[in-house]
Amino acid sequence: MKIAGVRKMVGLMAFMFILASTSAHAAPQTIPMLQSATQLSQNQLQITYDRTVDQAKGVNPSNYWIQSTTEAIPSGIATLGKNDAVGPQNALTANRVTIQPVDAQNKSFILTFMQPITKGMSYKLIICYVTIPGDPPYSGDNGSAMFVGR
Repeated sequence: MKIAGVRKMVGLMAFMFILASTSAHAAPQTIPMLQSATQLSQNQLQITYDRTVDQAKGVNPSNYWIQSTTEAIPSGIATLGKNDAVGPQNALTANRVTIQPVDAQNKSFILTFMQPITKGMSYKLIICYVTIPGDPPYSGDNGSAMFVGR
C-alpha cells in the first residue's frame, strides 16, 4: 500500500515538473488591441492600437472588417451584414481601402476608403491577426469599435 502511494506521488511530481518546465519555456504572445477608432473625414478613419504593431500586418486590408450593425446585406463601406461572421472572403480589400501608418511608431493608422462613410449609418470595425513586430502569426482578434458615420 505504501509503495503504491509513493509511486503515485513520484508520478504526480514528475507530471508537475514537466508541466512547469513546458510553461516556463512557452513565451506568451503580446497581442496588440484596438484602443480607439475616430472618423477623420467623410472617407477616413484613424485607428490606434495600445502598442506598436508589425507594420505589414497593420496596413494589410485583409486584417480588417467593417460590419453594418443594422443591415443584413452589407452596403457602402461595410463588408459584413449584421449577422455575418468574419472570414477571408469578406475582409476589406485593397480596392476598397488603403491603410497608411500615421508615424514611425506603427501604433496609429489611417484607413482611407474609396467611397464615403454613409452619414448616420452604424458600423462596427473588427480587427484580427495583427501582431507586434517579430511575433509569430496570431489567429485571434485585436478588438472592435462601433462608430456612426458623420
